Amino acid sequence: MQMTTGPVRGRAAPLPPDQRRAAILLAVRPVLLERGAAVTSRELAEAAGVAEGTLFRVFTDKVTLVREAVLAAVDPADSVPELAAIDRSLPLRDRVAAVLAQGLARVGESMRWMGLLHELERVERPPAEHRAAAVRMWGARQQAGAEAVNATIAWLLEPDADRFRLPVDDVIELLTTVLMGATMRTVEARRRGVDTPSPDPGRLADLVLHGVLTEGSGRC
Repeated sequence: MQMTTGPVRGRAAPLPPDQRRAAILLAVRPVLLERGAAVTSRELAEAAGVAEGTLFRVFTDKVTLVREAVLAAVDPADSVPELAAIDRSLPLRDRVAAVLAQGLARVGESMRWMGLLHELERVERPPAEHRAAAVRMWGARQQAGAEAVNATIAWLLEPDADRFRLPVDDVIELLTTVLMGATMRTVEARRRGVDTPSPDPGRLADLVLHGVLTEGSGRC
């Protein structure tokens, strides 16, 4: 009698190096935010679901791992899927407010990550050449990510491009300026111990779209 058996299940195929690296960087985010600079290599390995030896075959040391995790977390390109999910059929004001709301949340989160990186580097004191390499990597990723974000926002605004008195690129620059100014104002107030409410995305959208003059007041 012929015997049949089910499919043989072996170990899952290992991830390609780039995917494994990205998976580790994503997996360690929660423990990094929870533990800050006090995080241990063991905690990072447990969060990533790998042995410490495996972790440091992928990353040179703990500081390198944390730095790359921060760079990945604050990469502007990470926000593109959220922006692209905004409904382009919404009224213009609602779309602009949604963009600003996501931007406010993103900037606040990015500042937490950068604070963690500065905290860790004060404790670990990585070599100067490592810091210089990190700065170069930071600049390149931020530039590429910002371009991807701006392209997505331009796509969101395109249905109403003929209503703007400025080119869409200039409108996006104004949005960015208002976003950063509102965020820094909140951060500075909290640094002084002042409890200030988060900026209202709707009010900021009105500022960008309509300014501060009443309708029919004419040009200054």
